Amino acid sequence: MQDFDYDDISSALERMGIAADGAECHGAVSATACMNGEGGFQLWFESYLEEMQDALNEGDALAKETADLMQALYRKVCHQLQNGEFDFDLLLPDDDVDLEIRTNAMAHWCQGFLMGLRYSGVTDFKSFTGELGEIIDDITEISQVSVGQLEYSEEEEKSYSELVEYLRAGVMLFRETLNSQMNESNQSIH
Repeated sequence: MQDFDYDDISSALERMGIAADGAECHGAVSATACMNGEGGFQLWFESYLEEMQDALNEGDALAKETADLMQALYRKVCHQLQNGEFDFDLLLPDDDVDLEIRTNAMAHWCQGFLMGLRYSGVTDFKSFTGELGEIIDDITEISQVSVGQLEYSEEEEKSYSELVEYLRAGVMLFRETLNSQMNESNQSIH
């Protein structure tokens, strides 16, 4: 499966004139994949990249290339979330990038995740209860992080790494819990 990095996705979005970075895009993909599985690509694409539709309809080669890249990204996220191997990772800048930039990207990732939930029909985040509610509350809080003048320190670096790992594990737990609840609902209907 194709590997993606933050810069590749950010550059593809920028070439299409889309005001988002790779982190936000990946967050939106991740939430939509959690809620809708593999069948959610079109919903996500039409919601998140609606300004690309005209270019695609006109046969724009760059738009087609970008759409193909986004579809491959979506498929990979679905695979990572479904395979049970815990290989899902957030699409963020590399660790050698300034901590302030990485922290902003992490906040953008969280904002994207919340957008993806909205695209999937979630109108009230309080509708998630228990562990799901806690995860959404934390993602909402992290999405509001504003970075002032961060100075590199081992403690701040460690905190950042812990938050990224928490989000990674939280999204996998979110998807697993959501699937369990959906399966229970389907079984109780029969």
